[in-house]
Amino acid sequence: MKKKSKHNKYAQTIDGELDLHGLSREAARRELSDFLAESRQCGFSRVRVIVGKGTHSGEGGGVLGPLARAFLNDAGLRYREAKQNDGGEGALIVHLKD
Repeated sequence: MKKKSKHNKYAQTIDGELDLHGLSREAARRELSDFLAESRQCGFSRVRVIVGKGTHSGEGGGVLGPLARAFLNDAGLRYREAKQNDGGEGALIVHLKD
């Protein structure tokens, strides 16, 4: 678990993390679903999902970011792009509790 930054009074703890790099679409969808269910069971408030920037995905761009965003939207979960020190555009912060 990461400690809160002393320099940022708005820093929020990330309770868990899932890295989807290298997974197929179906495997990523399954892993994300399982991870979110387990995170909720553990009572986590915020988790980070690493989707990558898609820089190695060829001309079509990344597939994991759009897949994860669509999954989170369908599940009605709030999320935001991670701040630079939390993974930047290659990661999403998912809010499991308000």
